[in-house]
Amino acid sequence: LGPSGSGKSFFTNHMVRSYYEQGTHIVLVDVGHSYKGLCDMVKGYYFTYDEKNPIRFNPFYISEGDTLDTEKKESIKTLLLALWKKDNETFNRSEYVALSNALQLYFEKLDSNLDLFPCFDTFYEFLKNDFVTILEGDKVKEKDFDVNNFLYVLRPYYKGGEFDYLLNATENLDLLKERFIVFELDNIKDHPILFPVVTIIIMEVFISKMRKLKGIRKM
Repeated sequence: LGPSGSGKSFFTNHMVRSYYEQGTHIVLVDVGHSYKGLCDMVKGYYFTYDEKNPIRFNPFYISEGDTLDTEKKESIKTLLLALWKKDNETFNRSEYVALSNALQLYFEKLDSNLDLFPCFDTFYEFLKNDFVTILEGDKVKEKDFDVNNFLYVLRPYYKGGEFDYLLNATENLDLLKERFIVFELDNIKDHPILFPVVTIIIMEVFISKMRKLKGIRKM
């Protein structure tokens, strides 16, 4: 601990670089852009927000060699529910099951159609064009899963919406294998939409690396 200018960032940059050169996987959460230079030097992933280049993720992307396991599905469901429901709203069992089924069927469609790019946009289109029909066939009632409400509330994250950039990234996708990742939160720490989403993404990255990268040092 020390005041501004006492060398905290300099020391931490040096320590982090040393760990990186030893093969460590590093995930940093920062406020103040202290690690931008180091991240650029090692060609890592640097996630930050500005008006011209807003922060982008793709939770639907599964890197080569990875699988759609329970942990991954739970992470996506947590994210979707956080975007759909307010803090004081709860979800019921049937809504949870419906989202589980939707994700399973969506990824099965991806497996059978390699030209379909995994992202929120194609998931949204799957819900609107395919899953609605499946729900009707299963006679799922609106009180059990209101898919139209779900589509309406999440419309801002679909192409053309206010936050259409957020969950449709086409680069910096392989968060599991990338060894140096920085999440710079300075510009979003008070944002009611972006900050909760980024927090969920960060937790998923940490947990995924801890559980899947056996025998590799993480920091």
